[in-house]
Amino acid sequence: MTTDNPYPHLNDTARALAERSDEVRIFSIREGSWLGYKDAKRILARMEDLLAYPKITRMPNMLLVAPSFNGKTSILKRFLSLHLPETHPEGEVTICPVVMVEAPPKPDISDFYTRILDVLMTPYKPTASVSEKYSQIKRLFRQMEVHMLIVDEIHHLIAGSLNRQQEFRNALKSLGNETMVTMVAAGIEDAYNAFNTDPQMSSRFTPEHLPIWRADNEFGSLLATLELRTPLKRPSNLKNPNMMLAIHMRSEGTLGDMCDLVKELAVDAIRSKVEHITLDRINSLPWVPPSKRKQYQRL
Repeated sequence: MTTDNPYPHLNDTARALAERSDEVRIFSIREGSWLGYKDAKRILARMEDLLAYPKITRMPNMLLVAPSFNGKTSILKRFLSLHLPETHPEGEVTICPVVMVEAPPKPDISDFYTRILDVLMTPYKPTASVSEKYSQIKRLFRQMEVHMLIVDEIHHLIAGSLNRQQEFRNALKSLGNETMVTMVAAGIEDAYNAFNTDPQMSSRFTPEHLPIWRADNEFGSLLATLELRTPLKRPSNLKNPNMMLAIHMRSEGTLGDMCDLVKELAVDAIRSKVEHITLDRINSLPWVPPSKRKQYQRL
């Protein structure tokens, strides 16, 4: 530590925050930031490749599968943020290369089309039939130059009867065939079941998987990156093997839980005036791990 750089364990952004109020620092910590780890970069690169694909009769698609709270939706939203709608140079229409919706809680085609129309912020008749909504979506996709449709939480598909599931899968296939947009469907492991029962769907969607994290060098590097961005006044050395293993054990290798645990540890360090995360607090901070939350809720 030097006078010129009193916080060498922080990056420039976190260093600028280090002398701000506790409230400002806590807000920044809880707000979080994008983590560009190896698998996330791989998925984003694959999605960029799909977005640039020429329109052909059978467009390539992707099925992104990950355990709950393991970074899937964050990757999708990151991609969406890199391809925001923009106004056509002549100002006549909005160009929207990427459309992202969440699958309805059950395989309801009308609800699905309504969600797409809502995202496109276009007026439509609430009483419109399924076929009318479908025709409007096809027209808008063409006018707005939509190249990719992202459907998150696709595992909701299996919440309906087998007939309703098949109808929904057929609707996805028809939309892809007739608009020639590439599709990215995403969900938890149940998403495999939603697609594998239909050979045509499983052949159209190439699977990509985000596994649970292991306590290895990559996990340690991720913790080191988090520490660089966390405006605590003292270093915590989160990549230390004992610290890393304790965080991994408490978060059970789930990315979202790991990030939330580190955030709460950092907030605790600020409020307690310790200004760094300790092994003792990792082990003692009140925290319900993912595997025990259902049991905890029943107590």
